[in-house]
Amino acid sequence: MKTRSGSGKIGIPPWQQHLQELPVYTPGVRLTRDERARYAKSVVDAHRAGGSKLGIASFLGCSFALVQRLLDLGEGLDEAGEAHQVEKVLRVRLTDGTYRVGDVLPSPERLCVQLGVRNDSVRRALARLAQAGLTLGISALGTVVTDPDTPPTGSTLQVRTRSGQIQTWTLPMTQSRHIRAVITARIKDGIYPEGSRIPGTKALNEEFGATEGTLKSALRPLRKRGILSGTRQEGTFVHSSARSLLTSAELIGTDREGA
Repeated sequence: MKTRSGSGKIGIPPWQQHLQELPVYTPGVRLTRDERARYAKSVVDAHRAGGSKLGIASFLGCSFALVQRLLDLGEGLDEAGEAHQVEKVLRVRLTDGTYRVGDVLPSPERLCVQLGVRNDSVRRALARLAQAGLTLGISALGTVVTDPDTPPTGSTLQVRTRSGQIQTWTLPMTQSRHIRAVITARIKDGIYPEGSRIPGTKALNEEFGATEGTLKSALRPLRKRGILSGTRQEGTFVHSSARSLLTSAELIGTDREGA
């Protein structure tokens, strides 16, 4: 394969630096096993550094589907991998009600024993579930099952512990959660009026010092609930009834968590 020209790292986004040394991808040419492993590692590193899947695909000149397969391979989640099998088992248990919203999953060590797998496979599977919005890690408690359609937006969460007790836990204030909390507060306070367009990605990234991936993660729950809408070209708009939607979402979350 051809070597990518212009491999200097000055003046390019950090995530692209992980892709600079890769050979130029030729569409239609099948990657060898070694090439797939090399691409997978670089793509995972680029994604973790803030590169979006579409951005990585555009930079490499390949399809979105290939980037997703490389991410799965790099994370040990390809269909033949043990981590993928662990994820499938856990998803079935989430679907059939073995683990309900608000439940704390068994510890990774216990899952290893139950499923007869390596700790690394469990860790990767849990990371995948968290990315899908199906779980949330809480320090000193463990992994809690969440509803991806109504992800938590407040600072606390009602959790059903392994003993069956309902407890209120403070959610970890990650950068993504901090950004979401600030934007939510601005909507409630009218700083971002209903029906208005909020600052663009570049402005928000500069304000919070965040990557594009972190900002997308922060806004995703608000978009899922219809509080924010819009496209990359049009911009992001506040729903005309955003404050009512926020109040309703909080009430629904309280009802669900106490069930």
